[in-house]
Amino acid sequence: MSKMVGFYDLPTATRLLLYGFFAGALYQYLSASLVLDPLWRGSLFPLVPTLLLSLCLSMLTMFLLTREGVRRLNGHPTAGWTFGLGIGPMLVVLLIYRMITTTDAQFGFVVTGFGWQTLLMGVFLAAIVPWSMAIIGSWQGWHALEGRRFKPALKAMLMHSILLLTLPFGLAYPIALLSIPPFIIWGQKQADSVWLPSGLSPRMKQEWARLQRRGISTGVRSVATYDESE
Repeated sequence: MSKMVGFYDLPTATRLLLYGFFAGALYQYLSASLVLDPLWRGSLFPLVPTLLLSLCLSMLTMFLLTREGVRRLNGHPTAGWTFGLGIGPMLVVLLIYRMITTTDAQFGFVVTGFGWQTLLMGVFLAAIVPWSMAIIGSWQGWHALEGRRFKPALKAMLMHSILLLTLPFGLAYPIALLSIPPFIIWGQKQADSVWLPSGLSPRMKQEWARLQRRGISTGVRSVATYDESE
């Protein structure tokens, strides 16, 4: 993104990234107590807590993406991307901590303790979880830019729920995690071609297309004085 400074609202993106860190800390705490721990202990399947927690996250995302500071510069997809990118690492920290500190075999984690296997799994999680949440946030932002709010928020709730349920199973059955990369590939393609450029002016879209042809795969909306005056 540092190479695309001319294309996105850096102050808003940074602010939403910080909001994502704070929201992610709360989200991972609630996820652990309401969803992950019950699943790992073999308790009653926490369907209702999962849906409610995911709904709160998707509604919070939509609330932040429809604030005046974001709407004024059409930065919804960008802000959604960075907000999700901030939430994801907090959840990854929780998962890695549980793998390292878990000694109870009943949890069935495929790797436990501190070793190269745990580090490898941690790197994989650090790649796919924030990326997935950024894609979901950007998708919500695109819909908010188009004037659609509540229906996309419900769909985002389902996507967050599926992701949240896939991760604990993935620690015991890593094959479950292989369902996430296809979603990332599809989402990144949509973000590059549709969601992130959607807030650009016609002039900036032309510049975006030119940089894309040069091999830059990602870009987002920027604050440019001459652009805002159009």
